[in-house]
Order: sequence, then C-alpha cells, then structure tokens
Amino acid sequence: MLTIAPLRRITTLRPIAGLPTAAASRRPYSADSKTADDDKTAAPADKVKQTVDKVEHTAEDIVKKVTDLETQVKDLKVSTPVCSAHAQAASPGPGGRITNPVPYPTLPPPPPQSQLTYGKADFINLQRRTEQEKTATREFAIQAFAGDLLSTVDILTTALSHVPQPIPSDAKDLIALYSGVQMTRGELLKTLAKHGVTPFNPTGEKFDPMRHEAVFQAPRPDKEAGTVFETQKEGYMLKSRTLRPAQVGVVQDTSSSSSSSS
Repeated sequence: MLTIAPLRRITTLRPIAGLPTAAASRRPYSADSKTADDDKTAAPADKVKQTVDKVEHTAEDIVKKVTDLETQVKDLKVSTPVCSAHAQAASPGPGGRITNPVPYPTLPPPPPQSQLTYGKADFINLQRRTEQEKTATREFAIQAFAGDLLSTVDILTTALSHVPQPIPSDAKDLIALYSGVQMTRGELLKTLAKHGVTPFNPTGEKFDPMRHEAVFQAPRPDKEAGTVFETQKEGYMLKSRTLRPAQVGVVQDTSSSSSSSS
C-alpha cells in the first residue's frame, strides 16, 4: 500500500545565482535622481524647439525666394512685348499680375496640297541648278587646257616683239621666219577663239582687280589716277570668265603725297 508524505510550506526563497534580489534592485530616493529624471524629460523638449526653429528659417527662405521670383516675372513682363490682341484679352490683377493669360496661337500644319506644292518647287529648283551646273561644266571644260596654251602664245608674242621694225628687205630669211611665227600665233589664237578664248588689252581703261593684275605704279601727270597706262602681258577671257588677268602698270595717285608734304 502506497503512503503520500504531507507537503511542507516554503517559508524562504533562496536567490538564484546571477539575478539581483529585490532589495538590491530597489534604489533609495534622492535629489540627484530627481534631477536626472528632469534632464531626460527636458531633452525631447529641446529637440522639438530646434526642429521648430529650423522649420521657421526654411519658411522664411521660401518666402524670400517666392518674392524674388515675382520680381523677376514683373521685369520680364515689362521687357517682353505682347501683341495687342493678347494685351487686351489679358487683364492685370492685383500687384500687376495677369489673372487670365491667353496663350499665343499656334500655326496649323500646312495641308497636304501645300506640302505637295513645296515638294514640286524643290524638285524644279533642283533640276534648274543641275542644268546650270551642267552648262557651266560644258562651257568651261577647256579652262585648264586653254590656260596651258597661253604660255605658248606669250612666247610667240615675245619673239615677234623682239624683231626690229621695219625688217630690211635683203634679210629674206628673217622675213620668212617672222611671217611663219606670226602665222602660227594667228592660227593658235583663231583656234582658241572658236572655244571662247579671246585676248584683251586694257590700256587706257580703269583698273579692275577682277580683270587686271597691277605689276607696278608710276606717276603720270597727264593721266587720271588709277588708270592703266601700260600692258606688259595681255589678259584672256574664257567667255564671261577671266582666264588670265592682264599684267599692267597703273597711274599712281600723287594727290595724297603732295598734300602731306605741304
């Protein structure tokens, strides 16, 4: 037969190792402990005050920037011209602001027929330019070749100019040579003329920098200043284009030098 022993009342509690007891955790009241608690409650209040100050400073900055923007907008409205229709439709409100601005009208896109017309016009202009370029290429195709032949013409001209005139009648060989050189030069000029290359002598004309090349200047009291009084080498034209400018001497203007010396 089993017997059960009676339960004993536990009157004392033994402390557990590692945990503080109730007496040890209880702290006596003192003035220092009250000050520490006040500091803990005061710290959040200081933070709230600092946050409020930052918000106020930020609001002041925003108000200042808005005021500056309004001033800039007013200056822009004064300096920017507005068409009369928009100026009448937009009525200024308080502070010079436009309360009901009217947007500028936008041009509608051109209709398809106009686009087709523009395309046709561009194509016609392209055809015209292409035809002009083809004509210019055909007309001036021999420009480089003709320019090279001009040196031969210059040599023949120089040879003829160095033969004393008149040629003695007994110098038959010199007469034959002179005639042959003269005929060669003439035939060469005829061939060049068939292709639009013609010589020109600008003696007595007004100096033109597009057709003349000034080699030297000299005073000529009996001639007008800026006039060609001597041609050292003839110029040549290829139709309407200057193939080679003429090398000339120009009358010097002595009026400025005489006035400065006096």
